[in-house]
Amino acid sequence: MSKRFRRKKEEKPPPATGPGSKIIALPEPLKKSHIRRMPDGKKVFLSFGTANMKSLPIEIYDNEELSLLSVKFNAENNRLKRLPKSIQALHNMENINVKNNNLSAFPASVAKMKKLQILDVTNNNIKKLPPAIHKSTALHTLYASKNRLRTLPKNIGKSNSLSYVDVSYNIIRSFKKGVYDMSAFVNLSGNRIRDIPNVSVKKPQIKKLDLSYNTITFIPDSVSKLQCLTWLDLSHNSLDEVPPQLGQVKYLNYLDISNNHLKALPDEICALGYALNTFKFAHNEIAVLPDDIHRLKKLKELDASHNEIEFLPTSTKDLPCILSVNVSNNKLKSMKFAVTLIGLEHLYVGGNAIEVVPSEIKEMKSLITLDVSNNGIRDIPDCIGHLKALKRLNIAKNKISILPESVGEEQVLTFLDISYNRLAKLPQDLRKLRNLEVFHMSHNEIAAMPKSIEYLYQIYSLDVSSNGMTELNLPKTLTNLNLSDNPLTVNPTDIKSPMVVVGDKDHLKTLTKLVITDLQLDEIPPAVFNLRFLEHLDVSKNHLKSLTDNIKKLKRLQELNASNNEITEIPIVIDDLKQLKYMDVSYNQISVFQPRIVKLFSLETLIMSHNKMVLLPDDFGDLNKLMLLDLSHNEIVTFPKDRIDVLASLKELNVNENHIDAFTVQFPYLYRLKILRAAGNDIKAMPTKDILRMQSLEVLDLSDNIIETLPEGICKLPAIREVNVSDNRIMNGFPKAFESLKQKAIVKADQQSNYKSRIERDRPKPPVDPKASPKNKRKKKTPKGFRQAKTGYMSAPL
Repeated sequence: MSKRFRRKKEEKPPPATGPGSKIIALPEPLKKSHIRRMPDGKKVFLSFGTANMKSLPIEIYDNEELSLLSVKFNAENNRLKRLPKSIQALHNMENINVKNNNLSAFPASVAKMKKLQILDVTNNNIKKLPPAIHKSTALHTLYASKNRLRTLPKNIGKSNSLSYVDVSYNIIRSFKKGVYDMSAFVNLSGNRIRDIPNVSVKKPQIKKLDLSYNTITFIPDSVSKLQCLTWLDLSHNSLDEVPPQLGQVKYLNYLDISNNHLKALPDEICALGYALNTFKFAHNEIAVLPDDIHRLKKLKELDASHNEIEFLPTSTKDLPCILSVNVSNNKLKSMKFAVTLIGLEHLYVGGNAIEVVPSEIKEMKSLITLDVSNNGIRDIPDCIGHLKALKRLNIAKNKISILPESVGEEQVLTFLDISYNRLAKLPQDLRKLRNLEVFHMSHNEIAAMPKSIEYLYQIYSLDVSSNGMTELNLPKTLTNLNLSDNPLTVNPTDIKSPMVVVGDKDHLKTLTKLVITDLQLDEIPPAVFNLRFLEHLDVSKNHLKSLTDNIKKLKRLQELNASNNEITEIPIVIDDLKQLKYMDVSYNQISVFQPRIVKLFSLETLIMSHNKMVLLPDDFGDLNKLMLLDLSHNEIVTFPKDRIDVLASLKELNVNENHIDAFTVQFPYLYRLKILRAAGNDIKAMPTKDILRMQSLEVLDLSDNIIETLPEGICKLPAIREVNVSDNRIMNGFPKAFESLKQKAIVKADQQSNYKSRIERDRPKPPVDPKASPKNKRKKKTPKGFRQAKTGYMSAPL
């Protein structure tokens, strides 16, 4: 035997882990499903997204070749509880995405990953960020919203690389002054911040700050020191006033103080004249604007909607750059102020007390959008048709009886809303509106649609609901159509009926949304099932007895509303609707929960309230994306106990007014649940073990049950803001800290009685899936090369 052949035979294959390990030696399923080469052929993308994993394979942290080549790591939408410290072995990693998991912490070793640029830990249960995260010198983008963060790392302001930090929707109550040192966009919206810290750092560098959706009551005078700040959002807070010093932030070009309790604006705000181009203060109680508003020379967008304004200062006409003014929902009686703003492009004056559109409006040659909806206007002047730049016209909710013939003559109108008026007819020649894309005319008295609507070749959305139409021609370009509440002929043999035309070959290629409510339908018109591209179907408020098996033909359907009908059962083929995200079959006569519903793996909202269901299936199958489940007002006697963790995405559960006697002990594992309503049931006790896992729970309604004691952990739920346990049997079973709970939440606990009871009920077995058979139930085999049956891979050491 030659030496060359002997040497080749003695060579060993490279190991999968440890020194000298190579990608080629990794288990085949791991390589095939989760390791992908980037377009350059050299770098590697580790893809573990949406794999229902509780832990990740150890090989990815202990393979030398992977650690050198891996630059992108994606493990979003799993059930990971933690990541190992050894993640730092992936020292060339540039992008890590682990959003939508159950992580309670992130390894501090991330600070040693010097090439990491983007880190996304959104929607987990992380309580604090790594203290030394500022030492990750290449990190420029950090997404950490929707976690359980209480504060930011003390030294985060020392980071020279971070340019965007999103820590919105956590439970942060305050932030350190070091945040001002960051030359970044910091998003702290949706937290519990009450006070903004004084600006006491020497040279604050912060550029953009989002503090919206908090409970801030006061802005410190030292805000004037933020001389690098260009963007500030303080909307949706509890501010009573704005300090004059805000006018000294001389480079501020965007300011939003909407949705507060402001009654006035300081005159000093107008000192921002050569910087401010967007100013929003909608949804306040402001009655008068500063007289010096004309000093805002760079102002382009002004949103003063939803206030108490009766008139605008005369100096408003001297705003040279103004392009958009929104003063809708105020107390204006005239819109003459607007006609002086001849350069204005967008004007919103809806929801006021305006009765006349002045003829001088013809001078507004640049006007693109005009919204005068929800006023007391009776006539639209003919000169409205001479605004050649006008593209969007909203005159809905007025008292208009005639649409001027001039509308559309010299214009390229793309949007026209004439809904909720007193129109009895439309102009016969609609060809002048041939550029319309959206045409809404609901709630009028229109009996006939001109045949010329066929010439609207660009239209995609048409709403003719609540009129007196018996027939109408349908443009062939429609994607959204609302025919509801009309005396239309619904005879499937009538070829002129819109219910037949809608499904012909000229329309089935385009229509994606169809609303046919309140038409006295006994069945879904057969032509509807030809709409193979339909995504939204609303057949509510009819007399339907069934959805029929033909519903399976609508393969692309995403939303189905069949509420308020007489439906007795859901067809077995419902699971053919693989893309269905929303289903509402409430207010029907459904007595059996169709087991195939749990196969709708895309479903996010399921509403089956006000029916006659008694039993639910053993578990919720593949409903792992479900966020809202409403089963209230049925006759349900038991809640599923198996595989409750399938509902890990659930945010709102309503089982009010049923006969449920208990929740499974695993129920607290629904850690994303925000609202739980279970009033009017037969519940005797809440799960006591692990209730603190329900970190997101905000609303808990267990009123009108037969509960005798409450678990201690209920008082320690960090997000709780509303608790109702009234009308139970809790006499001496209140937790010790129940009084302190009343300090942070609205608590109702009255009407307790020892004598309250419920009738004992039979609790039969859940319905069987008619499609399932024992032959089809195969045990999952563990692929070769994997060591643990639970995850399919070796679990990494923690």
